[in-house]
Amino acid sequence: MKVIIVGTAYPYRSKVSAFNHNLARQLMSEGNDVEIITYKYQSSRYNDDNKLSGNSSPENLKITHMINSVNPVSWHKTASYIKKSLPDEVIFAYTNSRAAICMGNIAQKLNGCSQIKRVAIVKDMIPDDANMFDRFLPYKFARNVDGFVCIKKGIAEDIEHFEKEPKPKKYSNMPISFPYGERIPRALALEQLSLDPNCRYLLFFGYIRPYKGLDLLIDAFADERIRKYNVKLIVAGEFKDNIQLYIDKIRNTGVGDYLEIRTEYIGNRDVNKYFSAADMVVQTYKKPKESGVTQLAYHFEKPVLVTNVKKLADIVPNGVVGYVVEPTAKDIADAIVDFYENKRREEFERNVVVEKQKYSWVNLTKTIETLFD
Repeated sequence: MKVIIVGTAYPYRSKVSAFNHNLARQLMSEGNDVEIITYKYQSSRYNDDNKLSGNSSPENLKITHMINSVNPVSWHKTASYIKKSLPDEVIFAYTNSRAAICMGNIAQKLNGCSQIKRVAIVKDMIPDDANMFDRFLPYKFARNVDGFVCIKKGIAEDIEHFEKEPKPKKYSNMPISFPYGERIPRALALEQLSLDPNCRYLLFFGYIRPYKGLDLLIDAFADERIRKYNVKLIVAGEFKDNIQLYIDKIRNTGVGDYLEIRTEYIGNRDVNKYFSAADMVVQTYKKPKESGVTQLAYHFEKPVLVTNVKKLADIVPNGVVGYVVEPTAKDIADAIVDFYENKRREEFERNVVVEKQKYSWVNLTKTIETLFD
Protein backbone atom coordinates (compact mmCIF):
# COMPACT_ATOMS: atom_id res chain seq x y z
CA MET A 1 0.00 0.00 0.00
CA LYS A 2 1.21 3.50 -0.79
CA VAL A 3 0.95 5.85 2.21
CA ILE A 4 1.75 9.56 2.42
CA ILE A 5 2.16 11.25 5.79
CA VAL A 6 1.62 15.01 5.85
CA GLY A 7 3.22 16.78 8.79
CA THR A 8 6.36 18.02 10.50
CA ALA A 9 9.55 16.04 9.80
CA TYR A 10 13.31 16.47 9.41
CA PRO A 11 15.03 18.94 9.48
CA TYR A 12 12.71 20.22 12.20
CA ARG A 13 13.47 18.91 15.68
CA SER A 14 10.36 18.22 17.71
CA LYS A 15 8.31 15.43 19.27
CA VAL A 16 5.98 15.65 16.27
CA SER A 17 8.87 15.05 13.86
CA ALA A 18 10.02 12.06 15.88
CA PHE A 19 6.46 10.73 15.94
CA ASN A 20 6.10 11.00 12.16
CA HIS A 21 9.48 9.38 11.54
CA ASN A 22 8.61 6.44 13.79
CA LEU A 23 5.16 6.06 12.27
CA ALA A 24 6.73 5.96 8.81
CA ARG A 25 9.23 3.32 9.92
CA GLN A 26 6.51 1.15 11.42
CA LEU A 27 4.37 1.37 8.28
CA MET A 28 7.41 0.51 6.16
CA SER A 29 8.19 -2.51 8.36
CA GLU A 30 4.70 -3.75 7.56
CA GLY A 31 5.44 -3.67 3.82
CA ASN A 32 4.02 -0.26 2.88
CA ASP A 33 5.58 2.30 0.54
CA VAL A 34 5.77 5.44 2.68
CA GLU A 35 6.63 9.08 1.99
CA ILE A 36 6.51 12.05 4.34
CA ILE A 37 5.57 15.43 2.88
CA THR A 38 6.68 18.21 5.19
CA TYR A 39 7.39 21.92 5.35
CA LYS A 40 10.05 23.79 3.45
CA TYR A 41 12.35 25.87 5.61
CA GLN A 42 10.59 29.16 6.33
CA SER A 43 12.93 31.64 7.99
CA SER A 44 10.08 34.00 8.83
CA ARG A 45 8.38 31.36 10.93
CA TYR A 46 11.24 29.08 11.92
CA ASN A 47 13.86 31.66 12.76
CA ASP A 48 15.12 29.82 15.85
CA ASP A 49 17.99 27.52 14.94
CA ASN A 50 17.20 25.44 18.02
CA LYS A 51 14.16 24.14 16.19
CA LEU A 52 16.35 22.59 13.54
CA SER A 53 17.93 19.21 13.98
CA GLY A 54 21.70 19.13 13.93
CA ASN A 55 21.62 15.49 12.88
CA SER A 56 21.76 14.13 9.36
CA SER A 57 18.60 13.17 7.52
CA PRO A 58 16.99 9.98 8.91
CA GLU A 59 18.12 6.94 6.98
CA ASN A 60 15.70 5.06 4.73
CA LEU A 61 12.94 7.66 5.01
CA LYS A 62 11.64 9.48 1.96
CA ILE A 63 10.99 13.06 3.05
CA THR A 64 9.79 15.66 0.57
CA HIS A 65 9.93 19.35 1.54
CA MET A 66 7.07 20.99 -0.26
CA ILE A 67 4.64 22.80 2.03
CA ASN A 68 4.67 26.47 2.92
CA SER A 69 2.26 26.80 5.83
CA VAL A 70 1.07 30.28 4.77
CA ASN A 71 1.27 30.03 0.97
CA PRO A 72 -1.88 28.72 -0.79
CA VAL A 73 0.10 28.08 -3.98
CA SER A 74 2.15 25.47 -2.12
CA TRP A 75 -1.02 23.83 -0.83
CA HIS A 76 -2.26 23.44 -4.39
CA LYS A 77 1.10 22.04 -5.53
CA THR A 78 1.14 19.62 -2.62
CA ALA A 79 -2.35 18.33 -3.37
CA SER A 80 -1.46 17.93 -7.06
CA TYR A 81 1.69 16.02 -6.12
CA ILE A 82 -0.30 13.72 -3.86
CA LYS A 83 -2.85 13.01 -6.59
CA LYS A 84 -0.09 12.12 -9.07
CA SER A 85 1.53 9.82 -6.50
CA LEU A 86 -1.66 7.73 -6.36
CA PRO A 87 -1.53 6.88 -2.64
CA ASP A 88 -4.06 4.58 -1.03
CA GLU A 89 -3.96 6.61 2.14
CA VAL A 90 -2.93 10.08 3.26
CA ILE A 91 -2.28 10.49 6.99
CA PHE A 92 -2.45 14.04 8.30
CA ALA A 93 -0.46 14.35 11.53
CA TYR A 94 -2.52 17.17 13.02
CA THR A 95 -0.82 19.28 15.66
CA ASN A 96 -2.82 22.42 16.41
CA SER A 97 -5.09 25.07 14.92
CA ARG A 98 -2.14 26.81 13.24
CA ALA A 99 -1.84 23.80 10.95
CA ALA A 100 -5.60 23.49 10.41
CA ILE A 101 -5.93 25.90 7.48
CA CYS A 102 -2.92 24.54 5.63
CA MET A 103 -3.81 20.86 6.14
CA GLY A 104 -7.51 21.55 5.66
CA ASN A 105 -6.93 23.13 2.27
CA ILE A 106 -4.67 20.29 1.13
CA ALA A 107 -7.24 17.74 2.28
CA GLN A 108 -10.05 19.66 0.58
CA LYS A 109 -8.22 19.62 -2.75
CA LEU A 110 -8.22 15.81 -2.54
CA ASN A 111 -12.02 15.73 -2.58
CA GLY A 112 -13.21 13.59 -5.44
CA CYS A 113 -10.24 11.21 -5.17
CA SER A 114 -12.35 8.35 -3.89
CA GLN A 115 -9.39 5.94 -3.95
CA ILE A 116 -7.55 8.03 -1.34
CA LYS A 117 -8.52 7.60 2.30
CA ARG A 118 -7.72 10.74 4.31
CA VAL A 119 -6.91 9.89 7.93
CA ALA A 120 -6.24 12.45 10.65
CA ILE A 121 -4.14 11.50 13.66
CA VAL A 122 -5.10 13.96 16.39
CA LYS A 123 -3.55 14.48 19.81
CA ASP A 124 -5.38 17.74 20.59
CA MET A 125 -8.31 19.34 18.81
CA ILE A 126 -9.36 21.82 21.49
CA PRO A 127 -6.45 22.30 23.94
CA ASP A 128 -7.00 23.07 27.62
CA ASP A 129 -5.86 26.67 27.10
CA ALA A 130 -7.87 27.10 23.88
CA ASN A 131 -8.16 30.55 22.34
CA MET A 132 -10.62 31.79 19.71
CA PHE A 133 -8.49 30.41 16.86
CA ASP A 134 -8.46 26.93 18.43
CA ARG A 135 -12.26 27.00 18.48
CA PHE A 136 -12.69 28.25 14.91
CA LEU A 137 -9.84 27.25 12.60
CA PRO A 138 -10.17 23.43 12.78
CA TYR A 139 -13.57 23.44 11.01
CA LYS A 140 -12.08 23.26 7.52
CA PHE A 141 -9.71 20.46 8.46
CA ALA A 142 -12.25 18.33 10.31
CA ARG A 143 -14.73 18.51 7.44
CA ASN A 144 -12.25 17.46 4.76
CA VAL A 145 -10.84 14.22 6.14
CA ASP A 146 -12.55 10.83 6.15
CA GLY A 147 -11.77 9.57 9.64
CA PHE A 148 -9.89 10.22 12.85
CA VAL A 149 -7.47 8.30 15.02
CA CYS A 150 -7.46 9.94 18.45
CA ILE A 151 -4.36 9.44 20.57
CA LYS A 152 -5.77 11.03 23.67
CA LYS A 153 -9.03 10.27 25.43
CA GLY A 154 -11.79 12.83 25.10
CA ILE A 155 -10.69 14.09 21.67
CA ALA A 156 -13.59 12.44 19.81
CA GLU A 157 -16.08 14.72 21.56
CA ASP A 158 -14.00 17.78 20.64
CA ILE A 159 -13.84 16.68 17.00
CA GLU A 160 -17.62 16.33 16.84
CA HIS A 161 -17.84 20.05 17.56
CA PHE A 162 -16.31 20.75 14.14
CA GLU A 163 -17.90 18.03 12.02
CA LYS A 164 -20.73 18.56 9.58
CA GLU A 165 -21.62 14.88 9.73
CA PRO A 166 -20.25 12.03 11.90
CA LYS A 167 -17.11 10.29 10.65
CA PRO A 168 -15.29 7.16 11.85
CA LYS A 169 -13.21 7.66 14.99
CA LYS A 170 -11.04 5.26 16.93
CA TYR A 171 -8.84 5.66 19.97
CA SER A 172 -5.23 4.49 20.19
CA ASN A 173 -2.73 5.17 22.94
CA MET A 174 0.22 7.39 22.12
CA PRO A 175 3.02 4.95 21.23
CA ILE A 176 6.10 4.82 23.41
CA SER A 177 9.21 5.97 21.62
CA PHE A 178 12.16 7.44 23.44
CA PRO A 179 15.81 7.90 22.40
CA TYR A 180 17.05 6.91 25.84
CA GLY A 181 18.22 3.37 25.37
CA GLU A 182 17.08 0.39 27.41
CA ARG A 183 16.95 -0.55 31.06
CA ILE A 184 20.29 -1.63 32.53
CA PRO A 185 21.05 -3.70 35.67
CA ARG A 186 20.24 -1.82 38.86
CA ALA A 187 23.71 -2.34 40.31
CA LEU A 188 25.35 -0.86 37.21
CA ALA A 189 23.00 2.14 37.25
CA LEU A 190 23.73 2.82 40.91
CA GLU A 191 27.45 2.60 40.29
CA GLN A 192 27.33 4.99 37.35
CA LEU A 193 25.23 7.46 39.35
CA SER A 194 27.42 7.11 42.47
CA LEU A 195 24.47 6.01 44.58
CA ASP A 196 24.58 3.80 47.67
CA PRO A 197 23.71 0.21 46.64
CA ASN A 198 22.41 -0.50 50.15
CA CYS A 199 19.51 1.94 49.71
CA ARG A 200 16.30 1.64 47.72
CA TYR A 201 15.24 4.55 45.51
CA LEU A 202 12.11 6.28 44.26
CA LEU A 203 12.39 8.67 41.31
CA PHE A 204 10.89 12.10 40.70
CA PHE A 205 11.97 12.95 37.15
CA GLY A 206 11.68 15.95 34.84
CA TYR A 207 11.49 19.73 35.00
CA ILE A 208 10.44 20.88 38.46
CA ARG A 209 7.41 23.15 38.27
CA PRO A 210 4.86 24.13 40.96
CA TYR A 211 2.02 22.01 39.55
CA LYS A 212 4.14 18.84 39.69
CA GLY A 213 3.81 18.69 43.47
CA LEU A 214 7.37 18.00 44.56
CA ASP A 215 6.45 19.81 47.80
CA LEU A 216 3.77 17.16 48.46
CA LEU A 217 6.32 14.42 47.88
CA ILE A 218 8.80 16.04 50.26
CA ASP A 219 6.07 16.22 52.92
CA ALA A 220 5.25 12.56 52.29
CA PHE A 221 8.90 11.62 52.76
CA ALA A 222 8.79 13.20 56.21
CA ASP A 223 6.52 10.32 57.27
CA GLU A 224 8.51 8.31 59.83
CA ARG A 225 7.03 5.02 58.59
CA ILE A 226 9.15 5.29 55.41
CA ARG A 227 12.40 5.21 57.43
CA LYS A 228 11.86 1.48 58.02
CA TYR A 229 12.58 0.66 54.36
CA ASN A 230 15.88 2.49 53.91
CA VAL A 231 14.46 4.31 50.88
CA LYS A 232 15.62 7.58 49.36
CA LEU A 233 14.06 9.92 46.81
CA ILE A 234 16.01 10.88 43.69
CA VAL A 235 14.97 14.29 42.37
CA ALA A 236 16.34 14.41 38.82
CA GLY A 237 15.58 17.49 36.74
CA GLU A 238 16.04 21.22 36.47
CA PHE A 239 14.13 23.71 38.61
CA LYS A 240 11.79 25.97 36.65
CA ASP A 241 10.56 28.00 39.60
CA ASN A 242 11.94 29.29 42.92
CA ILE A 243 14.37 26.68 44.22
CA GLN A 244 14.49 28.37 47.62
CA LEU A 245 10.93 27.23 48.33
CA TYR A 246 12.08 23.62 48.10
CA ILE A 247 15.28 24.22 50.07
CA ASP A 248 13.17 25.66 52.88
CA LYS A 249 10.72 22.77 52.66
CA ILE A 250 13.53 20.20 52.87
CA ARG A 251 15.10 22.00 55.84
CA ASN A 252 11.79 22.36 57.70
CA THR A 253 10.77 18.72 57.21
CA GLY A 254 14.22 17.37 57.99
CA VAL A 255 14.32 14.99 55.03
CA GLY A 256 17.61 16.17 53.54
CA ASP A 257 19.38 12.91 54.37
CA TYR A 258 16.76 10.96 52.42
CA LEU A 259 16.96 12.93 49.17
CA GLU A 260 19.39 12.69 46.29
CA ILE A 261 19.14 16.02 44.49
CA ARG A 262 20.34 15.86 40.89
CA THR A 263 18.95 19.12 39.51
CA GLU A 264 21.37 19.60 36.64
CA TYR A 265 20.28 18.95 33.05
CA ILE A 266 19.87 15.20 32.51
CA GLY A 267 21.28 14.25 29.10
CA ASN A 268 19.67 11.57 26.94
CA ARG A 269 22.41 9.03 27.62
CA ASP A 270 21.86 9.29 31.39
CA VAL A 271 18.08 8.95 31.49
CA ASN A 272 18.09 5.14 31.51
CA LYS A 273 20.46 5.13 34.50
CA TYR A 274 17.97 6.99 36.69
CA PHE A 275 15.02 4.83 35.73
CA SER A 276 17.06 1.64 36.06
CA ALA A 277 18.15 2.64 39.57
CA ALA A 278 14.60 3.30 40.79
CA ASP A 279 12.08 0.88 42.27
CA MET A 280 9.16 3.14 41.32
CA VAL A 281 8.57 6.45 39.53
CA VAL A 282 6.51 9.02 41.45
CA GLN A 283 4.43 11.82 39.90
CA THR A 284 2.57 13.88 42.49
CA TYR A 285 0.86 16.40 40.20
CA LYS A 286 -1.63 18.89 41.62
CA LYS A 287 -3.29 19.78 38.31
CA PRO A 288 -4.44 17.83 35.23
CA LYS A 289 -1.42 17.92 32.95
CA GLU A 290 0.01 15.62 30.33
CA SER A 291 3.33 13.99 31.05
CA GLY A 292 5.60 11.73 29.10
CA VAL A 293 7.21 10.50 32.33
CA THR A 294 4.57 7.80 32.88
CA GLN A 295 5.18 6.34 29.45
CA LEU A 296 8.90 6.66 30.05
CA ALA A 297 8.44 4.56 33.19
CA TYR A 298 6.53 2.01 31.11
CA HIS A 299 9.36 2.00 28.58
CA PHE A 300 11.79 1.02 31.34
CA GLU A 301 9.20 -1.35 32.86
CA LYS A 302 8.97 0.48 36.17
CA PRO A 303 5.93 0.82 38.47
CA VAL A 304 4.43 4.27 38.87
CA LEU A 305 2.72 6.24 41.60
CA VAL A 306 0.54 9.09 40.32
CA THR A 307 -1.99 11.41 41.87
CA ASN A 308 -5.64 11.23 40.97
CA VAL A 309 -5.71 14.02 38.41
CA LYS A 310 -6.96 13.67 34.85
CA LYS A 311 -4.49 12.64 32.15
CA LEU A 312 -2.22 10.99 34.71
CA ALA A 313 -4.75 8.73 36.40
CA ASP A 314 -6.32 7.86 33.03
CA ILE A 315 -3.34 5.75 31.96
CA VAL A 316 -2.39 4.07 35.24
CA PRO A 317 -4.48 1.04 36.32
CA ASN A 318 -4.57 1.42 40.10
CA GLY A 319 -3.20 -1.57 41.97
CA VAL A 320 -2.01 -3.18 38.75
CA VAL A 321 1.08 -1.26 37.62
CA GLY A 322 1.26 1.05 40.61
CA TYR A 323 -0.92 3.49 42.51
CA VAL A 324 -3.41 6.26 41.86
CA VAL A 325 -3.72 8.30 45.07
CA GLU A 326 -5.23 11.59 46.13
CA PRO A 327 -2.78 14.53 46.02
CA THR A 328 -2.10 14.60 49.75
CA ALA A 329 1.13 13.83 51.58
CA LYS A 330 -0.56 11.13 53.70
CA ASP A 331 -2.02 9.23 50.74
CA ILE A 332 1.32 9.38 48.92
CA ALA A 333 3.14 8.11 52.01
CA ASP A 334 0.54 5.34 52.51
CA ALA A 335 1.20 4.07 48.98
CA ILE A 336 4.99 4.13 49.45
CA VAL A 337 4.63 2.15 52.68
CA ASP A 338 2.32 -0.38 51.01
CA PHE A 339 4.76 -0.76 48.09
CA TYR A 340 7.66 -1.78 50.31
CA GLU A 341 5.78 -3.45 53.16
CA ASN A 342 3.93 -5.80 50.81
CA LYS A 343 6.80 -6.22 48.34
CA ARG A 344 4.79 -5.06 45.29
CA ARG A 345 7.71 -4.26 42.99
CA GLU A 346 8.05 -7.56 41.13
CA GLU A 347 4.29 -7.97 40.68
CA PHE A 348 3.88 -4.43 39.36
CA GLU A 349 6.86 -4.79 37.02
CA ARG A 350 5.36 -7.93 35.48
CA ASN A 351 2.11 -6.06 34.92
CA VAL A 352 3.91 -3.07 33.39
CA VAL A 353 5.41 -5.40 30.76
CA VAL A 354 1.85 -6.29 29.73
CA GLU A 355 0.47 -2.75 30.00
CA LYS A 356 3.19 -1.23 27.82
CA GLN A 357 2.00 -3.31 24.85
CA LYS A 358 -0.94 -0.91 24.59
CA TYR A 359 1.60 1.75 23.64
CA SER A 360 3.23 -0.11 20.76
CA TRP A 361 3.50 1.29 17.24
CA VAL A 362 1.82 -1.87 15.95
CA ASN A 363 -1.23 -0.99 18.01
CA LEU A 364 -1.43 2.42 16.32
CA THR A 365 -1.02 1.11 12.77
CA LYS A 366 -3.65 -1.56 13.38
CA THR A 367 -6.04 1.15 14.52
CA ILE A 368 -5.38 3.11 11.33
CA GLU A 369 -5.83 -0.05 9.24
CA THR A 370 -9.21 -0.87 10.80
CA LEU A 371 -10.55 2.68 11.02
CA PHE A 372 -13.06 2.25 8.21
CA ASP A 373 -14.09 -1.35 9.01
